Amino acid sequence: MKKKIVSIALLTCMVVTLLAGCGNNGGTSTETESSATSSPEASAASYKKAGGAGEVVVGIAADPENMGPWSGMSQGRIAVLYSVYEYILTRVGGVAYGVLAKDWKQVDDKTYQVELYDYIHDTAGNELTASDIVFSFETAIATNNYSKLQPVESVKEIDDYKVEFVFSKKLEMGEFENIMLECAIVTQAAYEASPDQMATNPVGTTAYAVTSYVPGSSLVLEDTGNYWQTDEYLVHGTSLHNIPKITFTVITEASQMTVALQTNSIDVSNGIPDTDVPKFSEGGEYADGNSVSRVYDNLTYNIEYNMSSDSVFENDLNLRLAIAYAIDKEGLNQGAFNGNGKAVKDFANANYPDYVKEWDNQDYYDYNLDKAKQYMEASDYDGSTLRIMYISSSVMDTVAQMVQAYLGQIGIQAELSGYDSMMFQSAQYDSASYDILLKNNGSTDYIVNQWKLCWDARDFQSVTGGTANFVQDDKLQTLMETALSINTYGEDSLKAFHDYLVEKCYGYGLVQGTINIVHSNYLTDVALDSRKQIIPGACTFAE
Repeated sequence: MKKKIVSIALLTCMVVTLLAGCGNNGGTSTETESSATSSPEASAASYKKAGGAGEVVVGIAADPENMGPWSGMSQGRIAVLYSVYEYILTRVGGVAYGVLAKDWKQVDDKTYQVELYDYIHDTAGNELTASDIVFSFETAIATNNYSKLQPVESVKEIDDYKVEFVFSKKLEMGEFENIMLECAIVTQAAYEASPDQMATNPVGTTAYAVTSYVPGSSLVLEDTGNYWQTDEYLVHGTSLHNIPKITFTVITEASQMTVALQTNSIDVSNGIPDTDVPKFSEGGEYADGNSVSRVYDNLTYNIEYNMSSDSVFENDLNLRLAIAYAIDKEGLNQGAFNGNGKAVKDFANANYPDYVKEWDNQDYYDYNLDKAKQYMEASDYDGSTLRIMYISSSVMDTVAQMVQAYLGQIGIQAELSGYDSMMFQSAQYDSASYDILLKNNGSTDYIVNQWKLCWDARDFQSVTGGTANFVQDDKLQTLMETALSINTYGEDSLKAFHDYLVEKCYGYGLVQGTINIVHSNYLTDVALDSRKQIIPGACTFAE
């Protein structure tokens, strides 16, 4: 088995080393709790393996369905994406590294050039050149499946290994990298040779080729032994290939995922229910040979007030603050995540590399019932029932019910409106639909890009007249654009936006949850991508 441990050291944020005793491999263990043994050697002494020699079996909760490079995103697709396709760049700890790109540069405000390695080939042996980049981007844009690609005005081949991107605007913080990370790259030759646009037999440039796909059941990939990037120092997290064979097994019932681990049918999963996790933790029935790691999720559960002109909140800061101080964020953590999550101190969370550490020590609407009642007395609240809207799920239902109860402590009656995700998408921009919005948002790069999901009025102006929750505040918008601008992005602009949002209390973060990674000790390190999905090829294994 060929291990590229040197490259693991680069995964300080994007790929998280989960076993606390494996920190010498360079992963970040600060976000993690683990019941694993204290060293890889000890773990290796006791493990159970689902697959044969040189194979890892990963339990995933949904079928990938369409594995074409530019089909719409789904839960199952996200779970297998990096094992099948590569991208121009990857990003680790806020730093961009080239994957297919040897180098890149900004030519002017709207123009960038990317130079490719001149020896890239896909798993079918087709050479990949600049024309394939043009083909991939133009085809992906035409699907309308990827909103992050909207700023791309043109993609042009300069020579065989150099591509020019022209954008419709000056890009903001992280936006160029996001665009390069959004479009899976394939060769035009392989795509046009596919009878179903690679829906069932994708051909990418990773080290792994798909050897079997049974819809609704399993996806098998095997290392070709002919990966194009032979310099291991240039192989970054999503491209590592430490195991010869990867099998993804589709298990849609959470209880059956637990059974699969109990019976050694799979080696690892991030889909074990909270209630079953103790079975695999220290002292549990199935702890022998297994380990549990908990990783903080990128998603933050937030409150957004309806700030439209017909809302009770528009001109009543006291009412907004009363509710903020009435909600016990640590209580939400205990009730929704069994105490394994974390109360947050910003509209986002501390996972992001640009999170300002001093916010941890600030009063961020810390639970204070007396203060909440004082603000309530000073408010203009008229006793009307407030509507709390959210996407219904087991966790969000619990969060909503607890928020409802906390509001009751200060005399506010609230009714819950749980939506399915499709209906919610339109209802959230209808000011008549809610008073308080519960959401969970996250980004894969910088904290400013989570803020942008609500507070950048440029993205919502035509629909709401302001921000996502109808705020019309020129100062907030100026601070948002300053924090997003490449020229002014930095701790000062981040703190200025954070402080002003705290002052105005248009919305705020509540809590972040956890993702449970349960695995056999056959895996000595479990690697995750920026979406907290398992990257099987980047994991390390007991001999």
